[in-house]
Amino acid sequence: MPDIDPCRILLVEDDPGDAHLVRQLLRAASEPRFEVVWVEDFASAQEKLSREPPHVLLLDLSLPDSNGIDTVLAGRRAAGPLPLIVLTGRDDTHFALQALEAGAQDYLLKGSFDADALVRAIRYAISRARLEQSLAETSTHLRTLIDAIPDSVFFKDGDGRWLEANNNGLKLFGLEHTAYHGMTDEDLAASGSFFSEAFLACQASDEAAWRAGGICRVEEAVSAPEGPPQVFDVIKVPLFHDDGRRKGLVVVGRNVTERKLAEARLRLSARVFETAGEAILVTDADAAIVAVNPAFSRITGYAEAEVIGKNPSLFSSGRHDKAFFRDMWQSLTSVGSWSGEIWNRRKNGEIYPEWLSASCIRDGDGRITQYVGVFADLSEIRSAQETAEILSWRDALTGLANRAFFLTQLEKALVGAKRENRIAVLMLIDLDRFKDINEARGLTVGDALLKTVAVHLAQSLHADDVLARLDSDEFAVLLPRLVATREAAGREALAVAEKLRGVLRSRIALDGEVFHLDASIGIALFPEEPGEGGTDILRQADTAMHLAKDAGGGGAVFFETAMGETVRQRYELERELRAAVAEGQLRLYLQPQVDAGGRQVGAEALVRWQHPERGLIPPAVFIAMAETSDLIVAVDRWMLANVCRLLAQLDADGRTLRIAVNISPRHFQKPDFVEVVKQQLAVSGADPTHLVLEVTEGLVIGDIADVVAKMTALTTLGIHFSMDDFGTGYSSLAYLKRLPIHELKIDKSFVQDAPSDPNDAALVETILAVAQHLHLKVVAEGVEVAEQAAFLNARGDVVHQGYLFGRPQPVEAWLALVRSQA
Repeated sequence: MPDIDPCRILLVEDDPGDAHLVRQLLRAASEPRFEVVWVEDFASAQEKLSREPPHVLLLDLSLPDSNGIDTVLAGRRAAGPLPLIVLTGRDDTHFALQALEAGAQDYLLKGSFDADALVRAIRYAISRARLEQSLAETSTHLRTLIDAIPDSVFFKDGDGRWLEANNNGLKLFGLEHTAYHGMTDEDLAASGSFFSEAFLACQASDEAAWRAGGICRVEEAVSAPEGPPQVFDVIKVPLFHDDGRRKGLVVVGRNVTERKLAEARLRLSARVFETAGEAILVTDADAAIVAVNPAFSRITGYAEAEVIGKNPSLFSSGRHDKAFFRDMWQSLTSVGSWSGEIWNRRKNGEIYPEWLSASCIRDGDGRITQYVGVFADLSEIRSAQETAEILSWRDALTGLANRAFFLTQLEKALVGAKRENRIAVLMLIDLDRFKDINEARGLTVGDALLKTVAVHLAQSLHADDVLARLDSDEFAVLLPRLVATREAAGREALAVAEKLRGVLRSRIALDGEVFHLDASIGIALFPEEPGEGGTDILRQADTAMHLAKDAGGGGAVFFETAMGETVRQRYELERELRAAVAEGQLRLYLQPQVDAGGRQVGAEALVRWQHPERGLIPPAVFIAMAETSDLIVAVDRWMLANVCRLLAQLDADGRTLRIAVNISPRHFQKPDFVEVVKQQLAVSGADPTHLVLEVTEGLVIGDIADVVAKMTALTTLGIHFSMDDFGTGYSSLAYLKRLPIHELKIDKSFVQDAPSDPNDAALVETILAVAQHLHLKVVAEGVEVAEQAAFLNARGDVVHQGYLFGRPQPVEAWLALVRSQA
């Protein structure tokens, strides 16, 4: 102890004789010199240790205020890292080991040591304390070092028990607050941790490393409480004793998840680069090409070796000026990207359009390192667009112009006729009784015949004439050659019409079969009025064509003033009704439906037309006309939308009433009918169970399977169906049984005379019996007097609708009345 002189000793001994002996022995020592401070109890020792710490603590274990191993433990706590030597008269090896484990550096038996032994013990204790302190500092340094390592580090003994782990390793397995020292992977797995499977996998991997007998490198995945599993590159180093026994295991794991993802992205990018349909070109910061993909070579014709190191100006077509490229490069350098159409030149000299998206890549300091260009060859797209445009104007079956193209040509002819103040001609040709041929010979023969007819008609017309197929068996002809007078135009139109009818009546052979056809032709001369458009002229010709058909077919009819005021008015009314739907001239009316006690249980929605000049027009004037065209569909959908909004309003008021609305067969047969109803319910928020759709018996004449499917789809939502005017049309109990009908509506023609006419009474009673048998609700229309109501009430549970209980009212007035009755 050359660096400790004098060496301060704190002697804690309650026996003065023993204390004197120790002091004498230490004075006898030649070096170092010892300064001994003697206290007789532990409390005094604690005070000395706090005020004047010695170099060594000599501690007797039989003190007045402390005894045995507890004295060693208390002394170690009080002395901290100071060397501690136990003095005792107890000659007990087990007890000595306990004292050393409790923190003593040495154990001396009183009466069994001399001065040399005591000095040696002090020297040893000081050296051991210094060594332990040095080891502790080294351990701290090593701990700091492994904690600073970004990898996960673990140390295990030969039996797989955990000795130590760095912070990253503890965080990996969620062990920051777990006393893991001395536990095996199996112990940790048994604790119910999220990582139980991972611990058992580690145990198996450790065993494989031990069996390998040397450094092992494996890849292991560790599940994470949140996110995907983390992938680790793990190195395991097994350590062995000289005799081959397992000594310890060092495990170092590096998280390579991001690297794996980056490698996968890199492989994907490389795959995309190689297989992309678009050309990809990469240049360095000086715009020298460094890479191209196979699509580049396919589109441009240049092999990769031919362009590496070259400037992209090699492909210039010469179609763009310097300003174009100056703007491109300015956008690239300032914004970082540019995209647009550009014309370039292939290796074979062909100039072609391409859509180019260019961008620049910058390093961490913001310097441009590469430019990337991705472009697609637009020549095929342009060709496809031209082909698609051609197909969009053509009828798929006959190859003739379709309705869209015909209308564009009609509009052009109309503009020209107005500009030149001359007359042009439009003809609509409808093949008579073609439907019979379809039904007798089948659709395949019908389609083949239409194609043959198209060829014959085209061969009979002038090269400037426009021939189109507008519908199944309906063709249109536009004679665009402008004529000075209507008389001359009419004569030419009639001549062409007769020529075309002659072609159809002649022998038309198809697969060995001869067909003799005829046609109803409607002719419109235009312009007729200043504000008319192409669709107006088409409707004029359609009106004339239907007149020809109504006259028995096989003829041509002109649309003009001489046709008669009735046709003119009908045409005007149809045109105005189209405008009425678009301009909001329709009005919603409601007529109440009441039970036997007169309580309103529902209503029927009716439509009125508030004409800006003619006033309120009743439905009898315009509904029949609307039903001859898709106008009725527009009216139906207007009604449906308004009824759904009304139902939602009633529901919001807390008033539950069913509203019935009529649906025309033409509307019901539309492919999108079910979706339209669903959409109106969804948009309005109306309860489907409060909506009643009234259909007529004529609905079942068509495709009964389609009718059942549509009605079933809507009844599934809760919608009710009512059979309107039951008994006046195509009544069939077989059909009625198949349809998901909820109620029958007795026509007012039966109700009117039922109290007095035995025949009407029998019909009404029969309908009521049918309804009762099929568990259907019954609504009687046209109940106008008390006798009719009494007749119905005496024969069943019938809902009444008629003037006796209320006339149709505007929705505002009806709604106010309903609210007042609440």
